[in-house]
Amino acid sequence: MLGAVAGDIIGSPYEWNNTNDRYFELCRGTRGWSRGHEVSYHPRFTDDTVMTLAVARWLMSDKDRNASRLVEIMQSMGREYLDRGFAPMFRRWIESDNPRPYNSYGNGAAMRISPVAMTAQSLPEAIALARMTAQVSHSHPEGIKGAEAMAQAIWMAGHGRSKDDICFAMTHDFGYDLDMPEEDMKALLAGCVKEPVIVNGEDIGQFYFRETGRIDSSCQNTVPAAIRAFLAGDGFEDCVRRAVAYGGDSDTIASMAGALAAPFYGGVPEKITGMCNVYLDSQLRSLMESFENSFMLRKTSSTIKIEHKKDDSFKIIKAADRKIYVAPSYRKELIEALKVRFGEDIRIIKPSEMPDVIMELSKQEKDGTYLEDSRPDIRTIYFQDGEFRTSATMSGPNLPSQRSREESRREFLEIVDYARQVKRKLQQACGYHGEGSIHFANAYFPEIFSERVEIWKGDIFAGSVGIDPSSGLLRINQGGDFGPMEWFGERTDSVFNSVSLDSIKESIGRYCLDEGIGICDANRTSNVETANRDVANSKDSKLIDAIDNIPNRQQSIKR
Repeated sequence: MLGAVAGDIIGSPYEWNNTNDRYFELCRGTRGWSRGHEVSYHPRFTDDTVMTLAVARWLMSDKDRNASRLVEIMQSMGREYLDRGFAPMFRRWIESDNPRPYNSYGNGAAMRISPVAMTAQSLPEAIALARMTAQVSHSHPEGIKGAEAMAQAIWMAGHGRSKDDICFAMTHDFGYDLDMPEEDMKALLAGCVKEPVIVNGEDIGQFYFRETGRIDSSCQNTVPAAIRAFLAGDGFEDCVRRAVAYGGDSDTIASMAGALAAPFYGGVPEKITGMCNVYLDSQLRSLMESFENSFMLRKTSSTIKIEHKKDDSFKIIKAADRKIYVAPSYRKELIEALKVRFGEDIRIIKPSEMPDVIMELSKQEKDGTYLEDSRPDIRTIYFQDGEFRTSATMSGPNLPSQRSREESRREFLEIVDYARQVKRKLQQACGYHGEGSIHFANAYFPEIFSERVEIWKGDIFAGSVGIDPSSGLLRINQGGDFGPMEWFGERTDSVFNSVSLDSIKESIGRYCLDEGIGICDANRTSNVETANRDVANSKDSKLIDAIDNIPNRQQSIKR
């Protein structure tokens, strides 16, 4: 947990003034520009630290692990430190008399998870508690997944798992892309949207990154970034420096990377601990020390530890009638567990035998043979309490065919193209003819990403359609059914309730362009009218300038 707090404080000066220099001076202020004025940014603890310590207080005070008690503590501490940079939606949650989860996939659920991961006596317990702490506020599947992924990674880091093991688990258990080019990752963290290059109306298979003017705080991008910083780093300080230099939501990415690095490297260096303690008030410092004394020194004898070695364990190189696993000879407990689990259906080889076996498999050319498949038969293996465990499975025969995946991809590209048309018409109806993206305060509007199209009603998630990372097929996420939004005075309808291509496109058009369904309030104001009212009431200077400076030619076209 100290690693999470240290990362938060170190990254805080760069949240709104990003740096790509890994060799910045630790815990020192920096200067940048905001709305045309030069401003100073100083190290401080942020909402990341407050909520992390709130979870720690809950773990220490509530042996029954009651979710309602967690909410009470989070609200109490949040109200005491409201000036620490809470996002608007979460701040409403903190101040609400009847807080409900609001379908956020922001990284707030993932960044506060380190106390859970370090106190859990088993991996299943860590994941279950992570899910509980996320669901009280972040009920979106990606928000919950981010919390579970961080809990699993921190648990593994604190229980002797190698970086290779952690990387494999994050890739195969959670589908995170940890091999993306670093520049692409930084562009996404900076808030850019990946768009295909269209030439003469055709997608030529290339992409560019379009700026949106907002940094990304989603679990989908910031959690993999924190994991990458940890995997690439050499020591605690180097991991945190890399995380800050990635840009974007620097303090949170650094906090999550620090939460991973601290247990893996045996703690936080004293120099950094001393620097960061200066910025904590006495209450938070006392709470952190109490937690450290209560839990961090407790040994978990039930878990078998392994050495931090680079190895190819857990890798599946073939799944058909007989499965082949790679396991180095020193992992005797794993080899025995595999034999007990699979009997004669498994073949276990040493890492040195991999090249020959791969050559042997490549000559077979039979159905069911694959190398390093992204959806292996058994995704991650753990050996704990004398028992073999696996976090998730997907059997070979259930994998969708290549034809099905290609058809889903074709349909998704058609949906993306239609959503772009809808978005353009909606924005032009509000007087904006630029290439940017308007975030409406109350109206329904589409957000388009490389693997999904999301529909939002203001800040409320109302549904998405995209490519499922596990199966490669088209998947619908219904937004409004996840939970009521009492403080908005309404429950948002889910945009999508059918998976046919035509109905998906029809729903996007109706909700965003008023073809009979896009109703936004009790007075039945149309969505376009609501969108125009949002623009008229907007205080976004960039948007106002963009609309005010539309050439007369475009104004005449609109009229």
